Amino acid sequence: MKRLPALLLVLLAAGCAESADKYPSLALRPIESRSDAVVVTPTPAATPDAALDSQIATQAAKLAQIDQDFAAGAARAESAAKARGALAVGSDQWVAAQGALAELEGLRGDTLGMASDLERMTIDRATAGEPPYPALDALLGKAQAQLNGELARIAAVKAMLGEK
Repeated sequence: MKRLPALLLVLLAAGCAESADKYPSLALRPIESRSDAVVVTPTPAATPDAALDSQIATQAAKLAQIDQDFAAGAARAESAAKARGALAVGSDQWVAAQGALAELEGLRGDTLGMASDLERMTIDRATAGEPPYPALDALLGKAQAQLNGELARIAAVKAMLGEK
């Protein structure tokens, strides 16, 4: 009987001890030791393309011609908008200014068409998995800048005529 409390104590202590494999390890798991850094893959350089360069040169020449035509048309439109009586709706001067504005809108449409064509060429290259072509991207940027300038100039002429 004297040994009963000691035996009971040993049995209770054995009941508290459990196997080590019942609980998960606190060591790092594979998912916790991986890197979350973004993998940067280098963009391949575009190889020279003579046919595309020729096409870009043709488009650049057309864009330059449209720019010259627009500048001349804008000068005429601004002159017509500044003419005496151009603010009177229906007057001969107002009609002349509206005609000049219509010409500018047509030229702006040509620039918009050119920018759209260049953007389509860029998208087609990307769809085909080809790298960006710097000359094409530069010409597209130039066309978009030209278009923005034309829109601003048309808005200025309309403002001279009291239009929005």
